[in-house]
Amino acid sequence: MSIIGKPVEEIPTPALILDLEKFQWNLDKMFKFARKAKVNVRPHAKTFKAAAICNKLIEAGAYGIMTQKLSEAEVLLNSGILYGDKNILISQEISDPTKLERLVGMTVAMGEGKVLTSLDNLQEAEMISRIAERWGVKQDVIMEITHGRCGVSPGEDAVKMAKRIVKLSGLRFRGIYGYENPVPRETALERDKLTVDTAEAIREAGIEVEIVSAGSTATFEVTGTYPGITEIEPGSFVFGAGKEGSGYGWETINDVYFKNSLTVLTQVISDNFQNRVVTDAGAKVMSGGHAGVEPVVLVQADGEYLDFERVGLSEEHGTIYFKEGDPNRNKLRWGQKIQFTPNHCCTTVNQHDEIVVVKDGYVCAVWPVTARGQYQ
Repeated sequence: MSIIGKPVEEIPTPALILDLEKFQWNLDKMFKFARKAKVNVRPHAKTFKAAAICNKLIEAGAYGIMTQKLSEAEVLLNSGILYGDKNILISQEISDPTKLERLVGMTVAMGEGKVLTSLDNLQEAEMISRIAERWGVKQDVIMEITHGRCGVSPGEDAVKMAKRIVKLSGLRFRGIYGYENPVPRETALERDKLTVDTAEAIREAGIEVEIVSAGSTATFEVTGTYPGITEIEPGSFVFGAGKEGSGYGWETINDVYFKNSLTVLTQVISDNFQNRVVTDAGAKVMSGGHAGVEPVVLVQADGEYLDFERVGLSEEHGTIYFKEGDPNRNKLRWGQKIQFTPNHCCTTVNQHDEIVVVKDGYVCAVWPVTARGQYQ
C-alpha cells in the first residue's frame, strides 16, 4: 500500500525522513553561495547515495558528482544522473586491475570526460593507461594531494607525478584535489594554500591544471572563496546536523549553518518506567558515527526538542534515559511517534533502502537509496 499523501503519523516505523523544504533551503543556500563566489560545486554522493538527490543537485547547479567508490559511480551513472556536460569523479584510489577494467569500461560506454578517477600511484596510472589504450580512449584522471590520508605530497612530489602522468598516452590529466577534512578555518586555509601552490607549480612545469578541487561542508565558505580553488566537494550540507543544522557530527565548525532536514522516525513501544522510554529504532537503523561520539543526541516530540540524559542503542531498540524527576519524561508516551537525529548522516542513510520525503507533514515521495551497500 502506498504511503504517498499520508501524514507523517501514519508512516510505519522506523523510517528515514527527509523534510523537503529544509532540504531545498540547504541546496538554495549552497548554490547561492557558489554563484556569488564563482566556484563550482561537486557534491559528494557518499553522503546521500540517492539518484533522486543527485538529480536535484545537478538541477540546482552542481558541476558534477563525486563518489567514494567505483560501484557507487556505476550504480548512479546507470540510474541516469549524467546529462549535458556533467561528470562523475571517483575520489578513492583503485589498485585492483579488475576494478580498473570496470572504470575504463564506463568511459568506453559513456564517452570520454564523463567519468574521472583519482590516483596517487604511478602503477595505478600505468595500468589505467594500458587499458585505455587497448580500448582506444583516454581516461580522465585527477591527482590527489595528501592532507593526511591518501595522495601525493604537495609540491615537488606532486609535480614529478604530474610529469609522469601526462606522458602516459591513455590518460588525460585534468587537475588535482586536496580534501582537507572538516577542520577549523586556519587549518583549511593552510591546506588550501598547499593545494593551490601545488597547482601553480604543476602549471609552471608546463602542464595544464583545469580542476583544483577541495573543501567539505564544514569548510565550504573558507575553501570556496580561496583564490585558485575551482570547485568544492561538500556532501552533508544537504541534511545539516544538530538542533540548528550547524555542522557535521554535532560540532559547529567555522559557523557553518544548514537546516536539519534528515531524521529517523521512531515509535515509543515501552513507557513503564519514569527514568526511560524505549523506541523501535536501534543501531540497525541509526549509525553511531565516529568512536567516542554519542550515537543520538537529538530527540523531537510533537515538534519540540527534548532534553534528556542520554540515548542508548541496542540492535533494535533506542532507549531514552532521563534524570529522576525530569518533566521531559512525561512528554513521551506509549505509541507516540517521535524523531531522532543521528549524528552521522552518511552512514545512517546507508542503512536504509529508501528515504521518505515529507512536505508540510505529508508524504510526497519515496526515494530509493540507489547506491546503498556499494562498497567496492
